Amino acid sequence: MSGYKNNTAANRDALFGPSKTGNSAGLSQKRHNAANRDTLFGNSSSSSNSKNKAPPSIPTPSTTSHSKGYNPTKPTLLLSSSLAGPAKVAKLKEAEKFRDAAVQAMQKGLFTRPDPLTAANLYRRAADLYGQCGEHRLERLHRIAAADCQMGTGSFPVAAADYTKAAELLQVSDETIERKRKEGNKLWSDASKAWTNAGEGGKAAAALVQAALATLWEDDTTYMDKVALKAIEEAVEAHVPDVINPFAKHRATGSSLYKENIHDNPSPETMALAKEHVIKTPYAHEQLQQLINNLARYGEYPSALYATGAASYMLENDGVSTLTLSRSYIKETILQLAMGDPVAAEQSFLNRHVQHDHYLHSRECKLAEELYRSVLNRDEIALDEARSTKGGNKAAMSQLDPELRHLIHQLRITGMARRTAGDTMLTNKAPVALEGFDNDFDDHDITTANTDDEQHDSAKMQAEMDGIMAGLAELDDLGGSSDENDLGALDDDDDVDLR
Repeated sequence: MSGYKNNTAANRDALFGPSKTGNSAGLSQKRHNAANRDTLFGNSSSSSNSKNKAPPSIPTPSTTSHSKGYNPTKPTLLLSSSLAGPAKVAKLKEAEKFRDAAVQAMQKGLFTRPDPLTAANLYRRAADLYGQCGEHRLERLHRIAAADCQMGTGSFPVAAADYTKAAELLQVSDETIERKRKEGNKLWSDASKAWTNAGEGGKAAAALVQAALATLWEDDTTYMDKVALKAIEEAVEAHVPDVINPFAKHRATGSSLYKENIHDNPSPETMALAKEHVIKTPYAHEQLQQLINNLARYGEYPSALYATGAASYMLENDGVSTLTLSRSYIKETILQLAMGDPVAAEQSFLNRHVQHDHYLHSRECKLAEELYRSVLNRDEIALDEARSTKGGNKAAMSQLDPELRHLIHQLRITGMARRTAGDTMLTNKAPVALEGFDNDFDDHDITTANTDDEQHDSAKMQAEMDGIMAGLAELDDLGGSSDENDLGALDDDDDVDLR
């Protein structure tokens, strides 16, 4: 029994420490346990003195808070710096050391040669330090230098990332708008070249889209210059080559990358090569939608139709798109009507659009047919009913982009769609009244039944007709007798052989 008790005591001492108060190890273990208890639950000695202390309040969940689910936020480019004083000065000196080392690495000596790989890493470290100090202009310049070195070493994805970061820094910088647009287009184009060299065709085409949009940064004018238009159309062909674009003939600037004439029948080899270069990455057509909306906003309807044809071809050949393809088809119809060509809109509708069964049962098909038929028949009442915001096509119109939805209300039964001087869609800012479509356009019910332009055209045409009729009447008064005598002479002359 004594041996059993000794073993039990030894086990207890091993687990909980010796029970003797005089043992220093036992005291340290107790103190350690007490410290842990106080850390977790507070000091028990101080709380034991106050017996009437109120119990701690238990936090209750608020009844007004509701779960909103996952709400992703767009990443923003933070240009602020938390460094100041000596810490900032130290970081700047460190960045200058990296910069000097990068310059030294690119020097050519008697026994050395430039090392772009080492220089690129040093430039990037200097750019990171400049960014921490809030010197974003120096950060942008060093990132461009790092990207140039990476292009020389074959690190194309890293170079594309640096070019992209530099372009984003440029967009929020204090440079002049002209310099922003020019350098922004250059940086995004360089990023596209880097992605092309890396074999990433989808990312290269997306970078070209951003390069084209860079030419329109902070532009509130009503005119798109040829530089921006050419950049946009080049970005469109980067997605779908012109030889397979159904509306390639509407391209306004530049020339196709393919040597053969797009109006002739291209060879099978050219068609096969063109189909291989079609961008097949998911949601690539959404990049073209940005270009289409901008072209429609500036009134470049042929180029917008050219871009829409490319988007439709991508959706037709992905094998899964139905609703998105229907919305692309209705855009083609709207743009062709805006160009004043309802016959072409009818041919596209019959020869291409309705060949897909899913489009026949869509709301967009009904809207497209009513639009082009009313314009062909010159029925202004039917046109107003088709585009009414409270009619049967309200659901189809609500799914269109604000630019195309607004363009429907500018359609006319004769000629091209005409924009007025007070048009809210002439700027890059979307109209507030068109954003909330669920209110049935109560605040912005647009109708073009009797616009000022059409009333002016009707009055002008009526005045011209009155002038022509007055002139004919004056001629009859002046020379009516002689004309009647001549006609009578011809009637009486039966001997004249008219053969």
